[in-house]
Amino acid sequence: MSLTKQDKAKLRSTIFRHLDGIATAPTAYALHEKGVLDYLLQHNEADVTELAATFKANEGYLNVALRVLCSQGWLDETVDNAANRVCYRTNAHSATAFDLCRLYKDVVDLLRFSGRFHKRKFERAPFTVLERIFKKYRDNYGIQPADDPDTRRIQEQVLRHIEGIAIGPSIVALGMGGMFHKYFMEASFKPEEFHEDAESFDKILDFFAFLGWFEKRPHLSVHRNGFVFCPKGQRLRGHGVVYPHLPKLGRTHFRQSRNPVGHPARLARATCRP
Repeated sequence: MSLTKQDKAKLRSTIFRHLDGIATAPTAYALHEKGVLDYLLQHNEADVTELAATFKANEGYLNVALRVLCSQGWLDETVDNAANRVCYRTNAHSATAFDLCRLYKDVVDLLRFSGRFHKRKFERAPFTVLERIFKKYRDNYGIQPADDPDTRRIQEQVLRHIEGIAIGPSIVALGMGGMFHKYFMEASFKPEEFHEDAESFDKILDFFAFLGWFEKRPHLSVHRNGFVFCPKGQRLRGHGVVYPHLPKLGRTHFRQSRNPVGHPARLARATCRP
């Protein structure tokens, strides 16, 4: 069964939210850790130059980080070119979004942790971390869906960010390992056909099934579940293109610099330790 036009639009929206999460989660969590988000909530408005001085941060990189939050609708930016001044203000969504930024901790830790392992291999240690994230995600990370539509939208936004980073490294490993090419046209496959640690790998595939990207068919295997690609899953092959740099983003932090620059293209490189 193929995807309808509406299904395709919904899937694209989900994938775009995943991509948003790649930049937003590490950045927002770094700002949360440093107390920048609390400062903004307390003061409602802050000049980026004063903010950088307060937190001993590189002004240019901090400016780009705050613009990431603006892109999610969580902050408002005002630029005064005449005075060479950039100001950020909280809005009606800031308090809700900033409170949820603490939930990014698990996936940011995952980025830092998984960066130590081979990109093409599934090793047991990251599996253990992933399993904890999957379990929390199935329970919406403890979030109770709000009645207010704006609040619920932000809740779903953050959960999509978490979802994208949780599955991103796995999608890269699967793609680089040849799974999509090898099994794309197969009627079905089992975890043990692809990975020697079938029990752990089964948990990843089970989570993909939970997301609706694979279909689990217990009757295909006596000892373990069998899986087939769903129409959504068949579009995964192009989904991992932007993920190889995730470990670098996991090391995002803000530090003092004598020569602050604000070019967006330098953000990831400049804020990540080699």
